[in-house]
This record gives sequence, structure tokens and C-alpha cells, in this order.
Amino acid sequence: MDINFKCVAKCAVFSVIVTFVMIMILSCLSYFTQISENVITTGVYISIVAGVVLGTFAVSKAAAKKALIHAMIVCALFAACIVLISVLLNGSISFNTRFFIVIAGIFASGFLGCIIGK
Repeated sequence: MDINFKCVAKCAVFSVIVTFVMIMILSCLSYFTQISENVITTGVYISIVAGVVLGTFAVSKAAAKKALIHAMIVCALFAACIVLISVLLNGSISFNTRFFIVIAGIFASGFLGCIIGK
């Protein structure tokens, strides 16, 4: 197999960190200003997309072959991290429409990041 798991793991962690930093900036803006909840929700979705696109862009640049497979593994690890964090913070996870939209958005933005990276 030609999959570089070390690079995949690094890029998945990078994606989570970028997303976390962007969400922390949004939470600070929410705390110090009167931004509506709809803007914050949209910002969270944008930060997830941005984090995944940057991570999959990086992994597809580093991958010599099979960039799409590398990118999809990064997406799967990112989704697993998001689910794990949600379970740790909320005690459970609700499988509703938003959950499936976020998962689909993760993989769609990962595909986009892979295309941009190659």
C-alpha cells in the first residue's frame, strides 16, 4: 500500500486545530459582540469546511500517489474526531439531519481540497 499514514495523521490533526482555532475566534466574537446565533452557526460550518479543505490540500500535496484516498482518510479521521469530541462534551450524539449534512460536507470539502491540491 502506498498510503503515508504519518502524513495523513498530521494533516488530520492540522485540520482539527485549524477548525478549533476558527471556532474559538467565533466564540470570542460571540462573547464580546452581539452577533446573532445564525451567524455563529454559519461560521462554524465555514470553519469546518476551511479546516478540512486545508488539511486535505496539504495531504494531497504531500501524497505522491493516491491523493484522493489520502484525502478521504483525513476526512474520516476528522469526522471521527468531531464525533468523539461531541460525545465527550454532550454525553451522546444525535443522529439527525444536521449530523449527516456535516458529515457529507466534510467529505465534499475534502474532495474539493484534494482537487485544489493536485
